[in-house]
Amino acid sequence: METLRRGEYLVYLLILLLTSFLLALSLYMAFSRVYELFQNIGKPPDILGASIYNVLSDVFLVVVFVELIDTFITYIEQKRIVVYKIIDVALVALARELFIYLAPVNKEFSIDKAVALVGATFVVGVIDYLQRRALPAERRRRA
Repeated sequence: METLRRGEYLVYLLILLLTSFLLALSLYMAFSRVYELFQNIGKPPDILGASIYNVLSDVFLVVVFVELIDTFITYIEQKRIVVYKIIDVALVALARELFIYLAPVNKEFSIDKAVALVGATFVVGVIDYLQRRALPAERRRRA
């Protein structure tokens, strides 16, 4: 049984290391996009706008990885799945997708995908609202 517990902690460590590596890569991307943005200052508005959207997209990606790491750490500490943290990660990821996809600089826009993204964001938002509303009631029952 103890071997399984050690294996479990090893897997958690690997997941945290992998996610941290991806966070570092996304930070690198964000900073390189900021550098690119400064190089594009003074260029035509469409190029500058695309650079701004690229920076914001990469910043959203950094936030997603930070939220994922926070979710993993909370799970390891509390030994239970904290649903609202997972919903937060999903909302941030969906917001990033919406932001990127609905951007005026996106040349591959499709109304079907836009409607699906808006619908998914709405559903996850409603789940988030219901989950957060249920939390105080659950705490009252435990007291």
